Amino acid sequence: METGIYVRVSTEEQAQEGYSIRAQEQKLKDFARIKDWSIFKIYTDEGISGKNITERPAINEMIADIRSGLVQNVVVYKIDRLTRSTADLIYLVDLFNEQDCAFNSLSESIDTQTASGRMFLKIIGIFAEFERENIIERTKLGLDKKVKEGYSLCTNVSSYGYTREKGQKIQTINEQEAEIVKDIFDMYVSQGMSLMAIAKHLNILKIPTKKGFTWTGSNVGRLLSNHNFIGNVRHHVRSGKSACQYEGQHEAIISEELFDEAQKLLEKNLKAGKTKKPREDNYFCGILICAKCGRRLASHCVYNKSGDETTSYVGGFICPNKDVNACDASSMSLKKVEKAFQDYIDQIFDFRVADKIELQEQEQARQDQLAQITAYQEKLRQLDSREREVLNRYVDNEIEFEEYTTMKTRIRRDKSFVQSELDKLQLPEPEKATICRGDVISDLKKNWQHLSITEKRQFLVKFVQKIVIVNEKEPGKHCGTVKVLHVEFQSN
Repeated sequence: METGIYVRVSTEEQAQEGYSIRAQEQKLKDFARIKDWSIFKIYTDEGISGKNITERPAINEMIADIRSGLVQNVVVYKIDRLTRSTADLIYLVDLFNEQDCAFNSLSESIDTQTASGRMFLKIIGIFAEFERENIIERTKLGLDKKVKEGYSLCTNVSSYGYTREKGQKIQTINEQEAEIVKDIFDMYVSQGMSLMAIAKHLNILKIPTKKGFTWTGSNVGRLLSNHNFIGNVRHHVRSGKSACQYEGQHEAIISEELFDEAQKLLEKNLKAGKTKKPREDNYFCGILICAKCGRRLASHCVYNKSGDETTSYVGGFICPNKDVNACDASSMSLKKVEKAFQDYIDQIFDFRVADKIELQEQEQARQDQLAQITAYQEKLRQLDSREREVLNRYVDNEIEFEEYTTMKTRIRRDKSFVQSELDKLQLPEPEKATICRGDVISDLKKNWQHLSITEKRQFLVKFVQKIVIVNEKEPGKHCGTVKVLHVEFQSN
């Protein structure tokens, strides 16, 4: 009986409990030899947790071999080497039953070919998962206790203004960053600067964030609302009702009075930002890309007040990185964007010849793939014939059983490989009658200026992926020339 030996150990288990890979292998090899089982392969997952089977390459390889009929028996040292999840355990047991594959556990003396063995296997799995859930629960309790005692978790990186070396429980003040934190609170509370203005000021001074990025209004706002700066520690910050904070053991950077004043201003200054959603009069929104930094351009509105009524319209587009001094791209009006796009489509060549060549190449690729599929199917038929021939030779006593099993295994491996390669090949459907890119551009050249704003928006949404654009300014001139550098059309 072709037997697969599965061994697994996580780094912690090997260090603490001695479940070494080599020890498991040797005991299982001896067990298979006593049972007179033929060892097909040893599947090893080293340094990997047993909480699930999705992230373990060896066990997934073993499952594939079981499905292919290459393995008829599985042996493990203990059930929890196989999995600690009840759901995964039940899945594997069902797989073993479905493929008529036996299962044995050396330590628990389990044989799934009996009803009592299957029942005991599920019970063992339940306790294994219960143990894992207890570990998770104890870990959570430990983190909660650590926060209540005033220690910052620093599970990702320390807050700006602090640092914590490896093995150090209490975070300490980074004097250079702490001065910047104080300056940010002063600029916001005392000087009345906006979040964007503060971000721009920091970027001009080339002061990076904790992770080395440029500042934005958002991360300035998050810094201003961080309770670490008044000596508190937080837990479950993004968990809504379960969020909590406690008095920390680290030193504060700013006073509670200054922090509270900043929170009042943050709440008071909440307001709507620039328009981001596409509207009928904003048909280029969402597809214009800054040629200088690659950021998607944002639209801005112009407001007109007449009597008691206020009307607005899209005035143009600007790169969001400009506001924080991370890009020097100039803003551009909707009128100039419109003209630049019209100029671009007037100049690009007719794609209909290119479309014809592309369709011919697609058809040739389809024919080549069809020939490859046919070749694989013929190879499978030859292997089936070869398998029947080997069986007949064994029945007629022309070959011994060992030679028969060796040849059969080799053939099945070949069949499994050919079938897997065949499964990868998916014959593409012949091209249906669709609107060609060349036809779209040809019609666009003729009709763009005559389309309504609704029709323009519908066209852009349907056919255009992005438009890379720039406002090129000449030295000494206030206005620049808006140019479209590239248009990427939808692939289908």
